[in-house]
Amino acid sequence: MSEPDSRRAGMGYHPVRKIGIALSGVTRAVLKDFSVRYKLVISVMFLALAGLFETLFHFLFVLAVTGLMLVAEVLNTAIESLCDYVQPNQDVRIKHIKDMAAGATFIAIVIWYVVLAIVLYELLTGTDLFSALIR
Repeated sequence: MSEPDSRRAGMGYHPVRKIGIALSGVTRAVLKDFSVRYKLVISVMFLALAGLFETLFHFLFVLAVTGLMLVAEVLNTAIESLCDYVQPNQDVRIKHIKDMAAGATFIAIVIWYVVLAIVLYELLTGTDLFSALIR
């Protein structure tokens, strides 16, 4: 066992430390990846709009798809970083791995854009598309 592993093994479970590690990872993703950063800014604006002008359902729906999108973006960033570390040279296998990660992120982003577009449409027109669909 290496030195850092032996120190960590005796520390036990510390939720506050784990939260700090998770926040450090999110911070690193936000600082490293522009796409994470600008989507986070847009998300905060839309969450504020949904929280102020829409129902709790709309807010929670925007929060859920925003979370999905940000998780996909952070995982994509982590996968790309790991691939670049493991194989710094061009490799078709690494390209396929990165393409799949980008594809998963693309799906999450499309869902996010659709929901944000609907919320924005509802805000601008004063209509409630969801209620109209379930009646």
